[in-house]
Amino acid sequence: MNTLIIVKIKNTTYDEWKKKFDADAEVQSQMMRNTIVGKVDDETAMISTEVFNPDMVGQFMSSDEFRQMEKELGLSHEVYQLTKN
Repeated sequence: MNTLIIVKIKNTTYDEWKKKFDADAEVQSQMMRNTIVGKVDDETAMISTEVFNPDMVGQFMSSDEFRQMEKELGLSHEVYQLTKN
């Protein structure tokens, strides 16, 4: 499933967020592939990825650890499914 995630960043910078995102590469490889990350500005990132394990993504994004990280960094995530017409 092709997915677009918009990340809004409030309590840190894009560069600091990106370091944390990259640190989760091993876990991400178990649920998504062909990931491209783009910087919109210092407070917004876009992630385009192909999710092949949506259940794991749901568990990861609803985990206490992930929720705490969102709170600390002031993150919000908008998730969209992309389809071909």
